[in-house]
Amino acid sequence: MKTHLKRIWHRLTADKRQFGLFCSLCFVALLLWARIIVIERPPKTAVANPVTESVVEEYQSSDQRKVYVSLDSEVLRNPFLVHQAAFPMTGAMTNNIAPQSSDNGQEAYTHSLEGFELEAVMGEIAMINGRVCRVGDVLAGASSYAPLTITSIGGRSVIISAGKNRYELTITP
Repeated sequence: MKTHLKRIWHRLTADKRQFGLFCSLCFVALLLWARIIVIERPPKTAVANPVTESVVEEYQSSDQRKVYVSLDSEVLRNPFLVHQAAFPMTGAMTNNIAPQSSDNGQEAYTHSLEGFELEAVMGEIAMINGRVCRVGDVLAGASSYAPLTITSIGGRSVIISAGKNRYELTITP
């Protein structure tokens, strides 16, 4: 065994370049090994700054002070209304009914449609006068020979048809 180690040592030291490479690899290996040891066992002693007591005293003294805040019992404005100064209305106001075709009995349907108000539209469901309606539903309260049926729902409008007449019910701002 001793002769074997001597032979390896002579082989390493025979060439200066190979010996320098061996020494530098050993040095890097020792550095990495020391780093692993330091990370595994960090130092357990540390110096901490003393805690200032003035911050604790200020907090304790402000804890006993009472602050009274007066709040309004009523809401002053509706947050869902559109502000007219910021968003002025362009064009004339509608009465929420827009005929799409004309026929002889149009005035009778227009009079019966004035009682309907479109409140909300969500996908294929609309709320008309507090009642949830879908496509194909017949609206109650129509006093005419042809029933008022909902043909399409989309965007902010509902298309209502009565015979050949078609009407559009829209959400007014």
